[in-house]
Amino acid sequence: MKSKKSFVTVFTDTENFHLVKDVGQIPYFMYRAGAYEAELVTYRNSPEYPYLKDEVKGLKLSFIENTGRVLYAEKGVLKFLRSAAKRIDVLNLFHFKKGNILYLLLYKILNPQGKAYVKLDIDLNFFRDYNSFFYSKFVLKNYLLKVLTQVHFRLTDLFSVETEEARNYLLGVYPELKQKLICVPNGVDSEYINSNISLKSFEQKENIIISVGRIGTAQKNTELFLESLLLTDLGNWSVYIAGNIEDSFKPFRESFFARHPRLKDKIFFTGEISDRKELYELYNRAKVFCMTSRFEGFPIAFAEASYFGNYIISTPVSSASYVTGNGRLGTVAEARPEAVSAAISKAISEGFLDADLHLEIKNFAGLNLTWQKIVRRIISYFDKHAKTAA
Repeated sequence: MKSKKSFVTVFTDTENFHLVKDVGQIPYFMYRAGAYEAELVTYRNSPEYPYLKDEVKGLKLSFIENTGRVLYAEKGVLKFLRSAAKRIDVLNLFHFKKGNILYLLLYKILNPQGKAYVKLDIDLNFFRDYNSFFYSKFVLKNYLLKVLTQVHFRLTDLFSVETEEARNYLLGVYPELKQKLICVPNGVDSEYINSNISLKSFEQKENIIISVGRIGTAQKNTELFLESLLLTDLGNWSVYIAGNIEDSFKPFRESFFARHPRLKDKIFFTGEISDRKELYELYNRAKVFCMTSRFEGFPIAFAEASYFGNYIISTPVSSASYVTGNGRLGTVAEARPEAVSAAISKAISEGFLDADLHLEIKNFAGLNLTWQKIVRRIISYFDKHAKTAA
């Protein structure tokens, strides 16, 4: 008889960087909490996974073979579930997609007592548009979507979304989810940060604005950030943009600096920072974090920036109002250069940021955005329902 329950996350696209995002952090902290044996199942998408040695030391990473697809499902996952379903107490999947229905159906047939948890990780604005599009344009597809949705609901024991705004919206559309939909934001590993970084007080921080992400992708909309900075009097502030730079974006960057050479000494592209300690030190030095994305679910960067007390400026992605405390801890600006520039100008104006606001942002993150506390919500849900079933 096994002493602990088994929690298995299946995410076949896992690369090293996913280990410090929700894909890796949820199973890792289920393991760290001591109540579950946790495992992350994936294809081998990277030659090495160095974060296993330090950031998620102890997490079990299992590799399956990519043998193609059948219908909407991956054959490798179906094969894994056929052999492993009976030993899995909680199966964790991500996103609302058709392939999950086949995985859940197979899992429930082989292990009727097993529980299924799906982390939706949705961008609420995209989800609204998606629903509106299908409901108004395609009657047949709308009907099939409704059928697939209801099957997904019946097979899943627990769904989570990242904000209460998203939860309230989904409950308005699907009230039948009331007993199985909880709010689980993304977070940071507070113990790892505190043991590796000496957090700076507000007075120790520098006049630095940072942005972190995949630079130049359509989603991150880096062009808008640069255009906003062009309209901003940065004074004695500097800007650091961290992340891998898309090849398609490099001509834009070169043209931007060629047209505005005065900004070469103000705006710095660091490239990808794979060393988490180095990246955290950048957050630690900064006072302001800016994100100009077209869409997001709940980016890990929001949690990281908040934990270091950075004032957040964001376009109106679905999680922005939550992390900015509805305007108390940051600013949500329209996705226009003039609006983002105005938000930046306000944040860096003399006396706007202070030690009290810095501490309030840090306290908010400490209470709401650490994986240690977030994962407890998932454990509590299954503990409660196990007792109810008993």
